[in-house]
Amino acid sequence: MNKAWKLMRVMVKMQLSMANKSSTEKFGFVIIGLMMIPFGLLILFFIQGIIGNMYAALEPLGSEGVILGLLFVMMTFIFCFTSIGTVLSSFYFAEDVESFISLPFQPYQILFGKSAVPFLSLYGLNTILLLPSLVFYGLHSGAGALYYLLAVIVWALTPIIPFVLTAIVLMFIMRFANISRNKDRTKVLVGLLGFAFAIGINVLLRLDSGTANVAEMLTQQNALLELVTKFFPTAYFSSIALTEIGSWTGLFYFLVFIALSLVAIVLFLTVGQKLYFKGVLGLSGGKRSEFDEEKVQKHVKQQSLLTSLWQKEMRIIFRTPTFFTQIVVQSLFFPIFLIVIILLDPNGPLTGWGTQLNVIEGKKVILGMFGLTVVALGINPASFSSISRDGKSWFNHLYLPIPSSTVILSKLLVSFFMNLLSILLLSLAALIVLKVPFIIWLLWFVISLITGWVASIAGLMIDLYSPKLNWTDEREVFKGRFIGIVPLALEAAVFGVVILILWNSGLEGVWSVSSMLILILLIITAITQYFLNRMVQKKYYKIV
Repeated sequence: MNKAWKLMRVMVKMQLSMANKSSTEKFGFVIIGLMMIPFGLLILFFIQGIIGNMYAALEPLGSEGVILGLLFVMMTFIFCFTSIGTVLSSFYFAEDVESFISLPFQPYQILFGKSAVPFLSLYGLNTILLLPSLVFYGLHSGAGALYYLLAVIVWALTPIIPFVLTAIVLMFIMRFANISRNKDRTKVLVGLLGFAFAIGINVLLRLDSGTANVAEMLTQQNALLELVTKFFPTAYFSSIALTEIGSWTGLFYFLVFIALSLVAIVLFLTVGQKLYFKGVLGLSGGKRSEFDEEKVQKHVKQQSLLTSLWQKEMRIIFRTPTFFTQIVVQSLFFPIFLIVIILLDPNGPLTGWGTQLNVIEGKKVILGMFGLTVVALGINPASFSSISRDGKSWFNHLYLPIPSSTVILSKLLVSFFMNLLSILLLSLAALIVLKVPFIIWLLWFVISLITGWVASIAGLMIDLYSPKLNWTDEREVFKGRFIGIVPLALEAAVFGVVILILWNSGLEGVWSVSSMLILILLIITAITQYFLNRMVQKKYYKIV
């Protein structure tokens, strides 16, 4: 294990080192860190409020353990979902994978080292969400020192089992899938796993909970907790361990949880020793296709330069699992998730939401929907990774006879296209499922298109100002840069002022407010486009 530890330290330094970063980039990290403080306090405030309200409601029924059950289920779900992309990128699609195979390391030692960075990202989420939640639960329940001691141990072990299970499933898929013959298809299909997993779990839980008699369960000890953690046994074990402290039952489940975590680590290394190299070696092969002149002629037909660049960008996004997960899945997850929830619960509170808009003041409706659109489109991974996605191949643009304006416009169109897909899906949900009035939908649609274009420009400008081209793993384009928060913060500040002014103005009626809003957005679009063109002239050939 000594070699494994050394390998892990080297890999962590390679991923997280600040050695090649400029002083401007380091200063940017400090600024972003300071900006995160109010966001962190806001998250803590919400977590404290939610746990406090739930504890007040469930404690008289003796079912306060459900809070921990829900918490551990949520974290298990998040860890599995997050691990799909990080495991694939780190274990199989990072540029340094094949270079480690030739070194005198066992497969389990390389796996151990490569797990470090994905694990650090899981512990980041674990620290932000689970740790304060456990502390707040302990404060509300008046727990003693033993609770906090066990809670820290449970907190430290919680990410292990979801990560190991996800990694083992992916190792089996990568081992037995015919990767070398269908490499591109395999990457896309595996990238879709995360999306299917998130939707599938939600559907499964909703269908299952629909048959349960919740009122009857409230009268039975731990019955509601068993329902909540039905598909996540480890969530049940850790919940009982922390709610029944001092009893033999609590001690038993605590020891079971620790034992399962240790077994998971051993299983992970054992399966990795058997399967990892075989899966990685499958990547190095390639399909030897026969020359077919007809097919070649179809692909080399003349088309506009802008179309060719746009298609190239889209192919890179769809064929690279990390880009596909971070850009496509993240962009489409919210609208599809919303549609699934509404369709599964046709009598829910959201179903009649559209018809209620008729009785609300038009100005408030359109400004409220505009605010939601800013939040939904503000974080567009396709925009703030536009330049960085090219990595070291960015320099090809500098000697190819392609105008810089065409390259930038193609990247802008790609990020706008991702926003457009989200807008179209939300439109379907608004018109067909929520029954939003057509006029309100039409005005919102026009406003959303302009907002999507401005959001794309803002993200592109941020990435053009400080791109990350020297990455060895696609995850580095998104992880550890906090760059997605900057355009969202800028848009929230600018559009927040616009909403505030229009809200308190003398303008009334949906048409007059929408017209003024569209005019303001067009002015903002012209200004941002002007500054983008200036920035392209100054930065395009100086990016390092």
